[in-house]
Amino acid sequence: MAKLSNDPKETLPEFQKLLLDRNLVPGKNAPFYAYWVSRFLDFARKRGLSAMEYQESAVMEFLDVLRSDKRILDWQPRQADDAIKLYYFHYLSKAGGQISGSTVAADIPGILKAVKRLIRLKHYSYSTERTYLQWTERFLAYAGQSEKKAIVDLNTEDFKNFISHLALKQKVSSSTQNQAFNAILFLFRNVLGKETGDLGSTIRAKRGQKLPVVFSVDEVKSLFAQMTGKNLMIAELLYGSGLRLMELARIRVKDIEFDANTIFVRSGKAMLL
Repeated sequence: MAKLSNDPKETLPEFQKLLLDRNLVPGKNAPFYAYWVSRFLDFARKRGLSAMEYQESAVMEFLDVLRSDKRILDWQPRQADDAIKLYYFHYLSKAGGQISGSTVAADIPGILKAVKRLIRLKHYSYSTERTYLQWTERFLAYAGQSEKKAIVDLNTEDFKNFISHLALKQKVSSSTQNQAFNAILFLFRNVLGKETGDLGSTIRAKRGQKLPVVFSVDEVKSLFAQMTGKNLMIAELLYGSGLRLMELARIRVKDIEFDANTIFVRSGKAMLL
């Protein structure tokens, strides 16, 4: 198991500050990320390599050294790899991490690549990655068409205008607008490194009318009265035991304890019939 120095905060404190300010890693993990970077920088210097440029071959060699060390746990080389990329691509802004002042259209592929890389470093789900990339691309296209700005010049007003545009012109739902809001907020804070300021004046989409959360007991009885056979059994199991749809679909005979009126589902939970 790798160990930190006596005062972990003394290891690359500015890098740790960036990790915490941008919420790139859990706070308790920042010293470990800094530790891995310091080890890699020492590794690079001993081999006469420049510590200011990201070199894939050097990183791979360093990770191989870690994997060959029996004291290193299986997950630690992955954490070290993430730490090194965060250091170069977000702290030093090298090897593609720096946003140039070129036209928006020319920079969109690089920005999308940076968004994807950071999402994967933060271990977000694939569906979140896909959604954030779609909204990022739409926002950059919107900003390029309406303002003709370079990405480095995008600001809070562009953010507000796009979110308001979705509500007023695109007529999107409240949930869709919230998706876009979160994606662009991620872009500004984590990729562009910009604070968005006050977004309170942004026009938000109206929420649709909410249906009641649950039926009353009498309403449930009326519903069951309209069902027979297999459909009635399925509905009664869903309602009476609290099973999810897929949990019900996967039930096997051996999952049911008839004497105890209990169903054991794949999550390991026991539910009363």
